[in-house]
Amino acid sequence: MANTQFQFGFQPFGPAAGYVPNAGLRRRTIAQNYTTALFKGDPVVSNNAGNIVAVSSQSAPLAGIFWGCEYYSTAAKIPIFSPYWPGVSLGNSGYTVTAWIIDDPNALFLVAELGSTAAIAAANIMNNVQWAAGSGGNTANGISSYVIDDGNISTASTLPFKIMDLYSTVAPPGVNGSDNTTVYNWAIVKMNNTDRAAGTTGV
Repeated sequence: MANTQFQFGFQPFGPAAGYVPNAGLRRRTIAQNYTTALFKGDPVVSNNAGNIVAVSSQSAPLAGIFWGCEYYSTAAKIPIFSPYWPGVSLGNSGYTVTAWIIDDPNALFLVAELGSTAAIAAANIMNNVQWAAGSGGNTANGISSYVIDDGNISTASTLPFKIMDLYSTVAPPGVNGSDNTTVYNWAIVKMNNTDRAAGTTGV
Protein backbone atom coordinates (compact mmCIF):
# COMPACT_ATOMS: atom_id res chain seq x y z
CA MET A 1 0.00 0.00 0.00
CA ALA A 2 1.41 3.40 -0.96
CA ASN A 3 2.45 5.61 1.94
CA THR A 4 0.56 8.77 2.81
CA GLN A 5 2.33 11.89 4.02
CA PHE A 6 2.48 11.98 7.81
CA GLN A 7 4.99 14.14 9.69
CA PHE A 8 5.71 13.55 13.38
CA GLY A 9 9.26 14.68 14.07
CA PHE A 10 11.87 12.45 15.63
CA GLN A 11 10.15 9.93 17.90
CA PRO A 12 12.20 7.70 20.27
CA PHE A 13 12.64 4.15 19.01
CA GLY A 14 14.92 2.64 21.66
CA PRO A 15 18.72 2.44 21.86
CA ALA A 16 21.16 1.31 19.19
CA ALA A 17 21.86 -2.42 19.35
CA GLY A 18 24.38 -3.36 22.03
CA TYR A 19 23.75 -0.30 24.21
CA VAL A 20 21.96 -0.18 27.55
CA PRO A 21 18.56 1.58 27.20
CA ASN A 22 18.57 5.13 28.56
CA ALA A 23 15.16 6.79 28.79
CA GLY A 24 16.47 9.80 30.69
CA LEU A 25 15.88 13.39 29.70
CA ARG A 26 18.46 16.12 30.14
CA ARG A 27 17.40 19.46 31.63
CA ARG A 28 18.29 22.49 29.50
CA THR A 29 16.96 26.05 29.26
CA ILE A 30 15.17 28.26 26.75
CA ALA A 31 15.50 32.05 26.90
CA GLN A 32 12.19 33.45 28.22
CA ASN A 33 12.08 35.88 25.29
CA TYR A 34 12.87 33.29 22.59
CA THR A 35 10.17 33.79 19.98
CA THR A 36 10.64 30.69 17.80
CA ALA A 37 8.31 27.80 18.62
CA LEU A 38 9.82 24.41 19.49
CA PHE A 39 7.78 21.22 19.17
CA LYS A 40 8.10 17.75 20.68
CA GLY A 41 10.41 15.87 18.33
CA ASP A 42 12.28 18.91 16.95
CA PRO A 43 16.08 18.74 16.65
CA VAL A 44 17.67 21.59 18.61
CA VAL A 45 21.13 23.09 19.06
CA SER A 46 22.89 25.07 21.78
CA ASN A 47 23.54 28.80 21.41
CA ASN A 48 26.36 30.90 22.85
CA ALA A 49 24.31 31.67 25.96
CA GLY A 50 23.87 27.98 26.79
CA ASN A 51 20.19 27.86 25.81
CA ILE A 52 18.66 25.55 23.24
CA VAL A 53 17.31 27.01 20.00
CA ALA A 54 15.86 25.71 16.74
CA VAL A 55 18.27 24.19 14.23
CA SER A 56 19.34 26.41 11.36
CA SER A 57 22.50 24.78 10.00
CA GLN A 58 22.85 21.21 8.75
CA SER A 59 26.46 21.05 9.97
CA ALA A 60 25.93 22.44 13.49
CA PRO A 61 26.24 19.72 16.18
CA LEU A 62 22.84 18.85 17.64
CA ALA A 63 22.13 19.38 21.34
CA GLY A 64 19.42 16.74 21.10
CA ILE A 65 15.71 16.27 20.40
CA PHE A 66 13.29 18.62 22.16
CA TRP A 67 10.82 16.79 24.42
CA GLY A 68 8.81 19.47 26.23
CA CYS A 69 9.19 22.34 28.66
CA GLU A 70 8.02 23.92 31.90
CA TYR A 71 7.45 27.64 32.42
CA TYR A 72 5.42 30.06 34.50
CA SER A 73 2.65 31.91 32.69
CA THR A 74 2.56 35.50 33.92
CA ALA A 75 -0.82 35.93 32.22
CA ALA A 76 -2.52 32.90 33.77
CA LYS A 77 -0.44 33.01 36.99
CA ILE A 78 0.12 29.24 36.87
CA PRO A 79 2.97 26.90 35.91
CA ILE A 80 2.62 25.41 32.44
CA PHE A 81 3.85 21.94 31.52
CA SER A 82 3.81 21.75 27.73
CA PRO A 83 4.96 19.41 24.95
CA TYR A 84 5.94 22.50 22.96
CA TRP A 85 7.40 25.96 23.51
CA PRO A 86 4.93 28.50 22.01
CA GLY A 87 7.60 30.98 20.93
CA VAL A 88 6.31 34.00 22.84
CA SER A 89 8.12 36.26 25.27
CA LEU A 90 7.06 35.69 28.87
CA GLY A 91 7.76 39.30 29.73
CA ASN A 92 9.86 38.34 32.74
CA SER A 93 13.57 38.90 32.17
CA GLY A 94 14.53 37.14 35.39
CA TYR A 95 12.70 33.90 34.64
CA THR A 96 14.26 30.72 33.22
CA VAL A 97 12.31 28.30 31.06
CA THR A 98 13.13 24.65 31.74
CA ALA A 99 13.38 22.48 28.64
CA TRP A 100 13.83 18.73 28.36
CA ILE A 101 15.79 17.09 25.57
CA ILE A 102 16.89 13.60 24.56
CA ASP A 103 20.63 13.86 23.99
CA ASP A 104 21.82 10.25 24.21
CA PRO A 105 23.98 9.81 21.07
CA ASN A 106 23.00 6.11 20.97
CA ALA A 107 19.24 6.77 20.95
CA LEU A 108 17.32 5.70 17.86
CA PHE A 109 14.42 7.69 16.39
CA LEU A 110 11.61 6.92 13.99
CA VAL A 111 11.10 9.66 11.40
CA ALA A 112 9.29 10.16 8.10
CA GLU A 113 10.97 11.35 4.93
CA LEU A 114 10.20 14.59 3.11
CA GLY A 115 9.18 12.81 -0.10
CA SER A 116 10.87 15.30 -2.41
CA THR A 117 12.62 12.82 -4.70
CA ALA A 118 12.30 9.11 -3.86
CA ALA A 119 11.70 6.68 -1.04
CA ILE A 120 14.48 5.96 1.44
CA ALA A 121 16.03 2.70 0.20
CA ALA A 122 18.01 -0.14 1.77
CA ALA A 123 21.05 1.24 -0.08
CA ASN A 124 20.78 4.40 2.06
CA ILE A 125 21.27 2.52 5.34
CA MET A 126 24.40 3.84 7.12
CA ASN A 127 24.38 6.95 4.93
CA ASN A 128 23.98 10.35 6.59
CA VAL A 129 21.03 12.64 5.95
CA GLN A 130 19.83 16.21 6.47
CA TRP A 131 16.74 17.28 8.40
CA ALA A 132 13.91 19.27 6.86
CA ALA A 133 11.48 21.43 8.82
CA GLY A 134 8.32 19.93 7.31
CA SER A 135 5.00 21.73 7.33
CA GLY A 136 5.13 23.31 10.80
CA GLY A 137 4.47 21.88 14.26
CA ASN A 138 1.01 21.01 15.56
CA THR A 139 -0.14 23.39 18.32
CA ALA A 140 -3.08 21.10 19.16
CA ASN A 141 -0.87 18.24 20.36
CA GLY A 142 2.59 19.83 20.37
CA ILE A 143 4.04 17.30 17.91
CA SER A 144 6.88 18.26 15.56
CA SER A 145 6.67 18.11 11.77
CA TYR A 146 10.42 17.62 11.16
CA VAL A 147 11.39 14.96 8.63
CA ILE A 148 14.57 13.74 6.95
CA ASP A 149 15.38 15.09 3.49
CA ASP A 150 15.51 12.26 0.94
CA GLY A 151 17.06 14.71 -1.51
CA ASN A 152 20.11 15.25 0.70
CA ILE A 153 21.68 11.92 1.61
CA SER A 154 25.44 11.44 1.49
CA THR A 155 28.48 10.11 3.35
CA ALA A 156 29.44 13.57 4.71
CA SER A 157 30.40 13.33 8.39
CA THR A 158 28.94 16.77 9.18
CA LEU A 159 25.34 15.77 8.41
CA PRO A 160 23.13 15.62 11.50
CA PHE A 161 21.54 12.13 11.25
CA LYS A 162 22.58 8.63 10.22
CA ILE A 163 20.07 6.22 8.67
CA MET A 164 20.27 2.98 10.67
CA ASP A 165 17.37 0.98 9.20
CA LEU A 166 14.03 1.18 7.42
CA TYR A 167 10.74 1.08 9.32
CA SER A 168 9.61 -1.78 7.08
CA THR A 169 12.11 -4.05 8.86
CA VAL A 170 10.02 -3.99 12.04
CA ALA A 171 6.60 -2.73 10.91
CA PRO A 172 3.54 -4.93 10.33
CA PRO A 173 2.97 -5.42 6.58
CA GLY A 174 0.90 -2.74 4.90
CA VAL A 175 1.06 -0.04 7.57
CA ASN A 176 1.79 3.57 6.65
CA GLY A 177 5.48 4.33 6.23
CA SER A 178 6.48 0.75 5.43
CA ASP A 179 6.20 0.81 1.63
CA ASN A 180 9.75 1.34 0.37
CA THR A 181 8.60 1.66 -3.25
CA THR A 182 6.77 4.97 -2.71
CA VAL A 183 7.72 8.31 -1.17
CA TYR A 184 6.90 9.27 2.44
CA ASN A 185 8.31 6.04 3.88
CA TRP A 186 9.83 6.05 7.37
CA ALA A 187 13.33 5.35 8.61
CA ILE A 188 15.08 4.61 11.89
CA VAL A 189 17.90 7.08 12.49
CA LYS A 190 20.33 8.22 15.16
CA MET A 191 21.91 11.60 15.74
CA ASN A 192 25.22 11.61 13.90
CA ASN A 193 26.78 14.97 14.72
CA THR A 194 26.02 16.05 18.30
CA ASP A 195 27.45 17.97 21.22
CA ARG A 196 28.25 14.59 22.80
CA ALA A 197 29.58 12.70 19.78
CA ALA A 198 31.36 13.94 16.67
CA GLY A 199 29.92 13.00 13.30
CA THR A 200 31.14 9.91 11.44
CA THR A 201 31.40 9.38 7.72
CA GLY A 202 28.55 7.45 6.12
CA VAL A 203 29.11 4.25 4.15
